[in-house]
Amino acid sequence: MTDPEEEPIAVLSVSAPRRVFSALVQGGLGVLLISLGLSLPEPSLAATGALLIFGLGALYLTYRMYRATARDIILTRQELRDSTGELIAPLEQIASVDKGFFAFKPSNGFLLRLAEPAPRAWVPGVWWRMGTRVGIGGATNGKAARDMADIITILKADPDAGRPPADA
Repeated sequence: MTDPEEEPIAVLSVSAPRRVFSALVQGGLGVLLISLGLSLPEPSLAATGALLIFGLGALYLTYRMYRATARDIILTRQELRDSTGELIAPLEQIASVDKGFFAFKPSNGFLLRLAEPAPRAWVPGVWWRMGTRVGIGGATNGKAARDMADIITILKADPDAGRPPADA
């Protein structure tokens, strides 16, 4: 029997078409930069080198993002973690949730503010953490991310929300 505290309340994932589309767009940029660097009419070493470096960097980031978007974000009553088991933030450390228009957040996502700073982490297209800020989203579904943000807000306001009543 599983612990009800560890059962997922919400799961945020990246759909396969979004993964493929974002990889194609970013990979296309890398290929375009490399081909431009190799076909300059009057090549200079600096321009060619810069374009090749940026193109290879874009291809490397394409690889990292494609692998990273295979992860899901899982919300339990205790924590927010990804499907590899990496802890994003314990619920008791979350001070606020910001999904406003002017928040510094990923597209299709939301921003968490933590009570204490946590180590930096970056999972491209899924989540990032710098100091007391955690950005969730990017390549994720916008409605599912807003729903997860709302659930976190409810859990912060009332930790017993949605629990079945205890038997007397």
